[in-house]
Order: sequence, then C-alpha cells, then structure tokens
Amino acid sequence: MEILSLVKANIKKKKSTCISVLLLTAIVVSLLTAMFSVRKNYETSLVQAYEEAECGEISIYMETEKLTDALRESVEQSALVENVEYAKALRTYGAKVGERADGSNYFFMELPEYVKLFSSSFDELEEEIPPLSEGEIYLPYGLKSRLSCQVGDLITVEFLHGQEASFLIKGFVQEAVQGAFNIGWKKVFISKADYDRLYEACKPLEAETGARVDYTSVYVEQAENNELSVMKFQRELNLETGLISAAMGTLNKEQTLNYTTLMTSMIMNIVSVFLVLLYVIVLIVMSHSISTEIEMEYVTLGVLKSQGFTEGKLRLVLMLQYLLSQFAGVFAGVLIAIPMERWISRLCQSITAILPERGLSVGMSLLLTFGLLLLSVLLVLWKTAKVAKISPVRAISGGQAEIYFDSRFNLPVSKRVLSASLSLRQLTSAGKRYIGTLFIVGILTFSMVTIHLIGNLMSSTKALEAMGMITPDVAVGNEEHDILEDWDGWNEVREIIAGHSEIVQENALFNCYASLNGENLYLEAYENPEGIPGMKKGRVPLYENELVITELVADMLEISMGDEVEVVYGETKKTFLVSGIYQSGSDSGACFGMSFAGVKDLHPSSGWGQRYYLLESREQAEEIEQALTERFGDTLAKRVYAEDENPVEEQFGAIVTALKAIIYGFSLLFAFVVVRMVCTRSFLQERTDIGVFKAIGFSSGKLRTGFALRFAFVALLGSGIGILCSILFSEKLLGLLLGAIGLTNVVFDFSVAAVAVPIAVVTGSFFVFAYFAAKKVKKVEVRELVTE
Repeated sequence: MEILSLVKANIKKKKSTCISVLLLTAIVVSLLTAMFSVRKNYETSLVQAYEEAECGEISIYMETEKLTDALRESVEQSALVENVEYAKALRTYGAKVGERADGSNYFFMELPEYVKLFSSSFDELEEEIPPLSEGEIYLPYGLKSRLSCQVGDLITVEFLHGQEASFLIKGFVQEAVQGAFNIGWKKVFISKADYDRLYEACKPLEAETGARVDYTSVYVEQAENNELSVMKFQRELNLETGLISAAMGTLNKEQTLNYTTLMTSMIMNIVSVFLVLLYVIVLIVMSHSISTEIEMEYVTLGVLKSQGFTEGKLRLVLMLQYLLSQFAGVFAGVLIAIPMERWISRLCQSITAILPERGLSVGMSLLLTFGLLLLSVLLVLWKTAKVAKISPVRAISGGQAEIYFDSRFNLPVSKRVLSASLSLRQLTSAGKRYIGTLFIVGILTFSMVTIHLIGNLMSSTKALEAMGMITPDVAVGNEEHDILEDWDGWNEVREIIAGHSEIVQENALFNCYASLNGENLYLEAYENPEGIPGMKKGRVPLYENELVITELVADMLEISMGDEVEVVYGETKKTFLVSGIYQSGSDSGACFGMSFAGVKDLHPSSGWGQRYYLLESREQAEEIEQALTERFGDTLAKRVYAEDENPVEEQFGAIVTALKAIIYGFSLLFAFVVVRMVCTRSFLQERTDIGVFKAIGFSSGKLRTGFALRFAFVALLGSGIGILCSILFSEKLLGLLLGAIGLTNVVFDFSVAAVAVPIAVVTGSFFVFAYFAAKKVKKVEVRELVTE
C-alpha cells in the first residue's frame, strides 16, 4: 500500500509528464499496430484469394501457335507437375479512358468462376457476379486508379493494326493473380460473343503485322510431393520442357504475392523506421524526465530513505509511475489503431486490388507491446540507478553539490544583445538538461530531411538515372516498324525534336522476357549500350556476346562478372559473358540488359520498343508533340512529358506526399509534446532564477522570448546533427528499404530546400511551442525570492 500510495501521489503531482508519456506512446503504438495489422490482413487475404483462383503456382502467357502438342504433352507428363489448365486470351496493345492512357498489355478472357465482383462501395465482395452482355467489360480493381475510371465509363482498347474496340465498364473485380496496380499485364473479362467477334476480326491481321493476338494462358500446378520452392520449380520445369522459354511472359505465385504487396510494404517499412525513431524519442524523453525528477526531488527521496524506504522500493515507485503511463498509452493506442487500420487498408486497396480482412492482429499487437515495454523497463532500471547515491545527510542541505566550479564554457552576458546572450548563458550553464532535446531534434530533422530527399529524388533526372531508372522527356514508338529494324523516319523524328529543343541524350529501348540460365527474366536491350543507366560494377555490354545483370539476379542465380550464361528466347539459344552489374527498377530488379546487336539474333520478330530523348528543356513539349502528329499522324505512338511531369512522380508522387504528411505531421506533434514537457521541467528548475530576473526589471514578455530563443537555438543545433546524420545514413537506409524493388544504390540530390525546410519547420515550431509553454512566467512573482 505504501508503494501504491507513492505511485498515486507521484502521478497526481506529475500528471503533465505522465500525460506526455501516454500521448507519445499512444501515437507510436497506434500507427505500428495499425500498419502491421494491415500488412498481415492483406497477406492473409491475398493468399486466400490466390488459392481460390486455382491458377496453380505458375501463370504463363504464350502465343497459341507455339503451344504445340509435343510441348503440352511434355509439361503434362512431367513428374514436377500435378495439373495443367489452359485458357484462351486475346492480347491488346494499349487502352484509354477519356484522356488517361495505359500502354500495358491486357489479355481479354471469358469470365471465369473464381472472379468476384466488388460492391458499389468497394468495401465488400458481392455473393454473385452478373454475366456480361455484349459491349460490357469487367476490369480488375487495380485499373480503377491506373485509368482513373468509374463504373459506366467507356474504355477503348487497341488491337492489331489500329483495330479498336470500346466497352462499357460494368464493374470492378478482384483478380488475385495480376490485378494489382503495379502489375502491368492485366486479365480483363468480356462476354463470349465479344470474344468470338474480336478473334474473328483480329486473327487475320496477324499475318499482315507479324504481331500476335491469339494467346493461351497456361496454369501449372506443382506436384504435391515436389518440395522445391516456386522459383526453383519454375526453373527446373523450364530446363526440362522449355515451356517458359517459349512463352511471352510468366508470373509465379511468389512474384504475385511480392508485386501485389510491394508498394504497400515499402511504404510501411519507411513509416516503421520513422516510428522506431519516434519511440527512441519517447525513451529519451523518459530518460530526461527521470533524471530531472531525481534531481528535483532529491530532498524528498532522501527523506524517504531516512524513513526506511529501500532503494528497491523507490526504484519500483518510479518504474510503476512510467509503466502505468505507458500501459495507458498502449491501451489508447490500440483503440486509435482500430479506425486507423480501416483507413490505411482503404488507401492500400487501390494499389493491391484485394479486399483485405479487417481488424487488428492480436498477436502482433501483444508482441509489439511487450517489446516496447521491455525497452522502457530496461531504461528505467538504468536511469534509476542514481537512487542508490542519494544521501539523507546531503538531502538536509537541499541536495546541493558539495563543491561547485563555474565552467569555462559558460558564455558571457552582453549588454547589447541582453536577451539573446542571457538565453545562451542559461543554456551553457545547464547544458545537461538540453542534451536529450538535441538528440530529439536530430531524429526529427533526420526523418524530415530524408522524406524531403525522397520527394526530390523523383524529380531529379540525374539521381534517377544513377539509380537505373529512365525518365524520358519524349518517348516515341512506331506501330508499323520494329524498333530493332532500321527505319529512315527516325532521322526525321530526331530533326523535328532537335528543331524545338537541344537533345541531351538519345537511345532506343526494347523489352521482352527471356530465359537466363533457366530463369524467366525481364530483358532490356539498348541500341546504344553506353546509355544503360545505373552501372555499379564492370562495364556496359559493348559486344554482342555480352550482357549485364542486377545484383538481385546475381544472387538469385549465383553468377558474377566474367561468368558465361545461356539466354533462351523461343527456340533460339545464345551464350553470353557477364560484363558488369547494373541497377534497374524494372520488374523489381529481376532483369538483365544487353545491346541491340546481342538481342537481334535472339528476338528477330516484331516486338514492343521505343526511342526516347532527354532534352535540354521540356518547355516545348506540346509543340514537339504537335509537330510529330502533323508529320506522322497516328503512325507514331508518342509520349511527351510537360515541364512539370515525370513518369516516376506520376506513379509514386501521391504516396510520397502521404509519407511527407505523416512524417511532418507526427514530427510536429512530437515536437509540441516534447517541448511542453521539457519546458515545464525547465520552468520548475528555473523558477527562482525567473523571480530574480523579474526583481531586476525583466518583463514577462522578455523572459518568455528569451526562454523560447533558448529552445530555438537548441533546435538549430539539433537540426545540424540531424542533417549530418542524413548525409551519412539516409542513402544507405533507403537503399535497404528499396532493395525489394531492385534499388539498392540510392543517390540523393541534397538541395537547399531539402535542408532549409526541415530546419525552418523544426526551429520555428520549437520557438513557438516554447513561447506558449512559458506562459506561466506571468504567474511568477518577486516574493519567490522571499520563499527561497
């Protein structure tokens, strides 16, 4: 009872501190619990939806004519395979809704049984899905945000040789295999009558164009007694049958799960690191609070010791005081996490295109709570060790130190800048009080600078190229001529563009999927290999028998520079030498690159490609597009980016904006709580000094301003620490977080705004919050000295 009585009295007396710890803990727990619950719910729902789709472990798209009877038999008879299913598909070459276009391939199919329809509110799945009539279409939910479309909109789809067909969007469905926002290929569903009509119209055009519209989707289920991983199963199956090498592309179960949750996981990883840093702030605040409490309550603790309270009991009192505050914070955080989980789930749904389970993950919540409280217990045990040094005899003298030496670091007071110099003097004379605040500001600034740099990263062409991502100003494709072939018109295209703006860089890029040592990977072929972005080691593939690979591929296939590898496309095989390691964001880093000279022997047939240009200025973008249209009409597929446009920003800009809002918002909230708590402590410690200053003529306004200036100066110093940490660690930290999408080498462009904005926000907020927190200065009277 004596311990509980002391705990109750301490909480009542120091309710401001307890409330601050409660709020800070609640913020961290609510966000962490909500995000981990969202991740768990999506993973569970995605796995369940994939199993219901009954598409086996591998989904393969291939030209129907290449799926020979012999190939079918070899796959079906393989000991690696349990079952094989086939579905007819029509390949498209682009779509648009209104002014919004998407150049990805869609595969038109008849509606299968496993597909489920989203309700009109998109928060549940309908029990039944109405059949499609002619002219109607069901789209996967991932296309809703990609095409900015709604139910009832008209979607126009492009087939071979300029053939187009328009459909009325009847609804959006959950398609677990490749329905996510960031998976380019999509299954879309039409009626049997529309399918037959389009097949009859497009099939004869294959001979004219050399391209194909008639495809078959092959679903391969792994044998139950086969214990290989999905990736190894796919590789072994390809080596045995050649099915993957003959295909246009492949997507296995592991890749589906990875791609679907890739973007949301990346966001959550970044926010999780930020929250870990915030919890470090909580620990620093607690550490500062315990130290100052022991210092301020030295007399009280000494008296309690003289009355028989042991060191263990006193430490237990302090332990319970902070743990009870944190328990209350955990409880409040879990309650806040319930609506937050639903809100975050709804935001992520447009990216994953999966309806997630709802509710908090109890197991994860308990694990997080236990981990956070364990850290707090260890901190309190460490900081309360000072209780052992409290002397009842010294407590009689008010806990004053026996010997006092004035530090040489104490700055002098200047008459000209009295308030500012006095604030600095008070800061240097009690520097230990502000060390924790320095680290807190450093962490907040580090977080703000890092997220600001991520935003800058997307608008910096130089930084993106260093990371292996192409951000063209003008991209042009020719529907009548293969990009791998020579076409005299390219010279004219170049002259038209150069007539409006100086061309900084020009290259042509061809993409397809090919097998590298049995693994189906994304192939990037460049006309000028010197222009391959993101080179990290070795050199670009200058000769036709050379290629470069990403670190992800090197680790996956256990190959390195100097090794010979075999590349297979269809029935063509060719041996290459690995000349270097590069970085690419294509296909999440599962790719390799070579020159046009190397790919021509592998892929002689027509395929998708583009010629892209980087310009001195994007100001003439509309004029360039208009000039190309006047000369070539619709023969050229053009994509011209305006001065303020960026293809990477278009896809990830909204996410980074949301991250900025979260990190800046919670940083300011933490700053407010921390400043209020630290200021309250400092005010109590300096109450007598404030009385002295008032006695010699200082007004309340000047004292409040000086108090606020002191914290602004601390914030400025702490910001310097944060910026230094950002210079040293931000690129490495983000490289670890973005490693999942193949970007391990992040290059930041440190601009003035990236540094100045966080400094201004942190320093300004600390000054404002400290000024308002020091309003109690008005209540301090000169008679404080009499009491002393």
